[in-house]
Amino acid sequence: VTVIIAVLVVYLIVLLVLGAWGSKSSGSVAGYYVAEKQLPSWVIAFSSTSTGESAWLLLGLTGMGYAVGVHAFWVILGEFLGVLIAWKVVARPFKEYTDRYDSITVPDYLESRFHDVGHVMRVLSMVIIVSMVTAYTAAQLTASGKAFSSFLETSYSTGVWIGAAVILYYTSVGGFKAVAYSHLLQGILMLICLAVLP
Repeated sequence: VTVIIAVLVVYLIVLLVLGAWGSKSSGSVAGYYVAEKQLPSWVIAFSSTSTGESAWLLLGLTGMGYAVGVHAFWVILGEFLGVLIAWKVVARPFKEYTDRYDSITVPDYLESRFHDVGHVMRVLSMVIIVSMVTAYTAAQLTASGKAFSSFLETSYSTGVWIGAAVILYYTSVGGFKAVAYSHLLQGILMLICLAVLP
């Protein structure tokens, strides 16, 4: 138990350090939101993948596999094809267009690409993004609460608050650079856990 607590404390400290480190690059709007588009492609790929394959993969899909057996492999096939199509069909052209229009966010891109002078697309896309990110974040904080309550024997709500405080710090202070590198770290840890645990 002491080793688990020590590992979690070190992990949380590393996330806080990443936030402070990322703050040096987040002085401008482009620095904060897209790290000036200067991150290595492998960091972005790892970050994106570990974000998309987080709690639902480690907790949800493994639980589904336990519950339904081999049929869970269909989810893996769908996930693989979905990610492949997203990167090939959506991500590459989207990157080219955002560079062409010098867009930082999705609402920026939509407004510039479709000449939305009334800001309708900006507002609509913002509402959709905030709604989806809120639901996704709630799921991640639920996983955080369960993990902390399991490993540290805290209450579920305390686990949620610890996770939220650390995430809020490195996200708000370090910007996208801190987020990308924290996801890189988390992705490496997930790979190790998937390889080591049965």
